[in-house]
Amino acid sequence: MNEKNRLKYLIISKTAQALRKNFFTVHVADSAKDALDYLLKTIPVDSSIGFGGSRTLEEIGFFDEFTKQKYPNLFDRNDKTLSAEQKRLLQLSALGADYFVSSCNAVTKTGELTFIDMWGNRCGGMTYGPKTRIVVTSWTKITDDLITALDRQKNTASVLNNIRFDTKNPCTITGECSDCSSENRICGVTTVLHRSFPKESVHVVIVKEELGF
Repeated sequence: MNEKNRLKYLIISKTAQALRKNFFTVHVADSAKDALDYLLKTIPVDSSIGFGGSRTLEEIGFFDEFTKQKYPNLFDRNDKTLSAEQKRLLQLSALGADYFVSSCNAVTKTGELTFIDMWGNRCGGMTYGPKTRIVVTSWTKITDDLITALDRQKNTASVLNNIRFDTKNPCTITGECSDCSSENRICGVTTVLHRSFPKESVHVVIVKEELGF
């Protein structure tokens, strides 16, 4: 094991230990494929499933495998045939699903997860409702503590997502958050999971690859 891989191992191990201490279920995945396999093994076909918008889930192949054809009780927010009201009601129903799958914007070495949303549908799915919540995250989202986690989601993840959605918000020009008051601001709700409650009901899959924002 070379120096960089040794450091990666130490960072992931410390973070996984802290998460378990805070009652999270932790799986360390060697690759994106391993992360997807974990989801496929963990989530029964007949269960109801909600999910949040996520580049990480896209990159591991979640949306290719988890379809209405394979999982009939999937709350598919990506269905292009839905009207705005139908999508709103579907996302509301997803908050009561058996499983809710998403990523996070940062995970701390002290065992916390942070999320930032435009209007809270993903944050809501992570905090209350679904029986089991699964967070897939890259090891590159690990930060030292909550302060650095909130800074990461504000000045890295949020900026990249603004660029992704071409919001024309100030950060897409400056490359950093200016705490704008734009009508198109996508950073409206911040959530921190300090503990998993009920115990081990939140699964954290840490992938040893760079994924998402």
